[in-house]
Amino acid sequence: MVPYDVLIRCKNEMADLPDAARALAAQSISPNKVVFVDSGSTDGSREFALENGYEVVDYVTPKFNYSESLNLGMECCTSPRVLVLSAHCILVDTISAERLLESMDIFKAAGVFGRQIPTERSDPLDIRDLLTVFGRERVIYEEHPFFHNAFSMIQRTMWEEVPFDDRINGIEDRLWALEVCRRGHKIVYEPNAVVYHEHGLNQTSDPARALRVCRALATLHDDDIVKFSREIRADV
Repeated sequence: MVPYDVLIRCKNEMADLPDAARALAAQSISPNKVVFVDSGSTDGSREFALENGYEVVDYVTPKFNYSESLNLGMECCTSPRVLVLSAHCILVDTISAERLLESMDIFKAAGVFGRQIPTERSDPLDIRDLLTVFGRERVIYEEHPFFHNAFSMIQRTMWEEVPFDDRINGIEDRLWALEVCRRGHKIVYEPNAVVYHEHGLNQTSDPARALRVCRALATLHDDDIVKFSREIRADV
């Protein structure tokens, strides 16, 4: 099976990072290396990564940008495939990475993302969102994909062709997947690869995050018959 690296993004995740690291180390197919992009952690996360032999990349910027942090980490990955994993996402079993790799092979996909399920600490709003969005049936996207980088596998050559767009801060994963499909490639949702994700898709009910995401969605859906409010539209 084609080898892979792991790209972990982190800022102050020691509450979950040890469990995430143990689950990653238990995978049936081990990665070639783990690239750890740290955004100024002060809780020991960076030190923990070094102790575990991860390749630590420091991402320090006045204003965090999801695409920039991902691109920085991808540049340090050298294997043909990269498992992108948020530092607080915990692989449910020992074959979750293997299932992403298999799905990528079977469907010749540019990117594959797995199922996310809540934890016992998840807020009801996050439980609702996760169980609504991440279903039990596999989906193969060729035109209008969904994609989520908290737990995904990406062909590195596809990233070289289509880096994450740092002009928009948010839903960089969906914009990337859309451009990939426009170029004739497939995106696959693989429900048999699963992670625990406490806060899920929308950070519960954070209004500032919701507004930022809506502004990014307005760009993604500029061809839909949708009238966005002046608050959401970025051009007013």
